[in-house]
Amino acid sequence: MKKFLINGLAALAMTSTAAMAIAPAVHAAFTAATVSDAGVLRRGQDHYFEISVEANPLQRVRVKCFTFHELDGVEVFVGGKSVEPAVNYGFEEFTLTFAEPVATDETIRIVMKNSTVRGTINAGIDVPYRVFGTYPNLGAEVPLGTAVVRIPGGGSR
Repeated sequence: MKKFLINGLAALAMTSTAAMAIAPAVHAAFTAATVSDAGVLRRGQDHYFEISVEANPLQRVRVKCFTFHELDGVEVFVGGKSVEPAVNYGFEEFTLTFAEPVATDETIRIVMKNSTVRGTINAGIDVPYRVFGTYPNLGAEVPLGTAVVRIPGGGSR
């Protein structure tokens, strides 16, 4: 019985090895976009961040803020040119859906107009924005990074 078991395992191992040698290797290459810059404009009234689109076109961007954040609207630029994606606002987040995927090697700049953090002491704090992207070829949302904007110091807003 032992000999039968050992011969069976040896045969199984040889066929598994042969099947792996015959089967072509599948290489899935995917590079996500990344948050590449963040800061303030108009003396801290507007927050912005940039996303570098690396190797795969980007269809949608979702931005989540965890600091009871308010803003008047967003302006979006791709490669320095103003674009108007569909904007959907939710609780402490917004989603930008581009009519056409943003091409590889482009930079997306998202400017949040009149950004404020509710509360009494806002100056000198860091405001984190979690950024997610959706790719047409994946159909799933992936994290792109966190943009951290420091509100200039000097008292309350």
